[in-house]
Amino acid sequence: MRADIASQSTIQIVVPFNPGGSTDPFVRFLAEELQRKLGKPVIVVNKPGAGGIVGTAEVARGPANGSTLLFSSSSFLTGAAYNPKAAYNPVKDFKTISVLGFNEFMIIGSPVAGVNTLDDLFAKNKAGRVVMSTAGVGSSTHFVGQMVSKELGLKPRILHMKSSGEAMLEVIAGRADYYVGSVGSSAPYLKGGRGKAVLYLGEGRRPEFPDVPSAAEKGFPEVEASQWFGFFAPAGMSDADVNMLNRAVSEIMTSGRGKQVVADQSVRFEDWDAKRFQAYMDREFATWQKLYAAGMQ
Repeated sequence: MRADIASQSTIQIVVPFNPGGSTDPFVRFLAEELQRKLGKPVIVVNKPGAGGIVGTAEVARGPANGSTLLFSSSSFLTGAAYNPKAAYNPVKDFKTISVLGFNEFMIIGSPVAGVNTLDDLFAKNKAGRVVMSTAGVGSSTHFVGQMVSKELGLKPRILHMKSSGEAMLEVIAGRADYYVGSVGSSAPYLKGGRGKAVLYLGEGRRPEFPDVPSAAEKGFPEVEASQWFGFFAPAGMSDADVNMLNRAVSEIMTSGRGKQVVADQSVRFEDWDAKRFQAYMDREFATWQKLYAAGMQ
């Protein structure tokens, strides 16, 4: 008989990044609420390493009985696309459960380096001395940063750091001219003018950043980018358990507290079923694989 979530005494949610990152508010809220719904301990365990590959691969190799699940971000796909020999395949080794939210990206300029507008960035690029920081090789900020830079005609030298916080500190110090990061993770660094949002990569303008133009306004309607947060299970988990968890997440995230968490983190929740999320993942992974094959720094 197949073991399932109902038979587990404890559920572990692995986060393949360091504590305190952009995934933390979501996964800890989710664990707390799932514990109430399922009536058993739900524990969050951070297992960082190799840009998320270490913890993710451990879940892929683990039991598919509901005892171990994965909570990750866009790096789940970009890391595997950048490293074809990674110890997991995001499409074949996992089943999608739910997408928790999307967080649009912005280009953050360095006032210290003289980048306060998109035109400042173009001027630096024309002079052949523009530098972009990322949160690490294979991270979503690496892939999205390169994609957006190419579409805007920017040809930066790239500084790969170890986290989004380190990447932003390079911008604040003026060692990098810009960083392409999510609104949620970048917003704290914009206070006091330490960083300057020069372009929003979503639709329209963000209410909390009304003075930041969108890419479409600046003549680049095709330039859009966002980060997502998602919930996954090893590929062998039963569809019944996947669908049960999907329904539970939907109820949690559409509750009053869930809506507040979404608002606090500047994200938008999409109430997708598991199949719709899987189709989205398949398309995204193919896109990142093509970008890697085309050549990346």
